[in-house]
Amino acid sequence: MTQDLITGTAVFDDDGNQVGKVADTGSADKVGIITETGSRFWVPRQMLTQQNQRWILEPGYTQHSSSEAETQQEERELDEASEESFPASDPPAFTMGDEGKG
Repeated sequence: MTQDLITGTAVFDDDGNQVGKVADTGSADKVGIITETGSRFWVPRQMLTQQNQRWILEPGYTQHSSSEAETQQEERELDEASEESFPASDPPAFTMGDEGKG
């Protein structure tokens, strides 16, 4: 890539249609794209190429559904909630009681 991806930069499919704009470049290996309808999806960085001053998605990453984007967002939110609950969600390393006594 000759130029860095910048938030707000338009992204096009291989037919030249705009599929959305760059929404998140925080991940080292993926880029978040937001569509006009507000759906978000993630694309591996290697699937984006720059051609004629435009960022183009490689064929095969031009089709996405809002349900896929919603599922990915729900999974990210679940992962974040799980990480934030640590260590409260972990069971204690031992148990109290009479188990095992003769």
